[in-house]
Amino acid sequence: MLLDREKLARFPHLAKIVSAQVESWPDHTKYLAQRFNGEDPSALARTEDLSRLVLSLTGDKLSQYCDDYQWMCVNFIEEEKYFRRHKHYRLNTFADAYREVYSNQSYMSRYVNGILLSQVFWHNHAAAMDLFRARFLPRLPENYRHLEVGPGHGLFLSCAAADPRCAAAIGWDVSASSIEATRAALAKLGIARPVTLILQDVLLAPPQRGEFDSAIISEVLEHLEEPQTALKNLHGSLVSGGWLFVNVPINSPAPDHIFMWREPDEIRTLVEQSGFEIEELHLLPMTGYSVERALQMAASISCVVFARRP
Repeated sequence: MLLDREKLARFPHLAKIVSAQVESWPDHTKYLAQRFNGEDPSALARTEDLSRLVLSLTGDKLSQYCDDYQWMCVNFIEEEKYFRRHKHYRLNTFADAYREVYSNQSYMSRYVNGILLSQVFWHNHAAAMDLFRARFLPRLPENYRHLEVGPGHGLFLSCAAADPRCAAAIGWDVSASSIEATRAALAKLGIARPVTLILQDVLLAPPQRGEFDSAIISEVLEHLEEPQTALKNLHGSLVSGGWLFVNVPINSPAPDHIFMWREPDEIRTLVEQSGFEIEELHLLPMTGYSVERALQMAASISCVVFARRP
């Protein structure tokens, strides 16, 4: 399948990232054509804006990010092979993930770089960002106080911090080095307002503080041994009527994923049993799959939930 470069040329930031990836990894061209050739112009326009933010983070090292994305995909393929053979993730404890991934600085650097480009290249990742920016943030009240757990690359947190209706943007992370990486990313993204970044494990957060109007926990729960504890603590951190954005994948093997869900109803139950009322649940299958086929094949689906604390 040939990549429709004429179509992409109307979106210069996206075209730059795609061209760099094709140059770095020609064999990925077929996948990228599948991802972008059939995308409607409005979706491509939103991905173009996301690509602009991503390029702010890669700077003059885009080729290195592309190499790291390929390296990450190769690692994911190995995890997928294990998943298909054994029907479960390879790791199941945080200690395992720390030993193999989080304690390895070189590994983590390449992994984070690859994940950044996946925000553009993977349909489910880009669609989750679309939902956050276009549907979740606009429903929040004036002067809202916003929390993100595990802000990572800073893209989600920067969107809230750039919203003039946001009174305060706060990030929690368990890693001091991750906090510094997020701080540097926010500076590259041009976020001038103060953003508070706190060394805080969501599993150990003090209960019933009720200080935030909104919270997001995106692609974090699958890294935890006790995801429901995390959601219950976030429930206590929100005001009555506060909004929660959850993004968690099912059937999604990765080098550091330890908690597995197989069906969307398991995510619904997780959120509701943590005390929330679900307003919307969106199923975002991986590139090339419909929801129905992804469920049939146990392929990765990002489950995005908008929920409220009663």
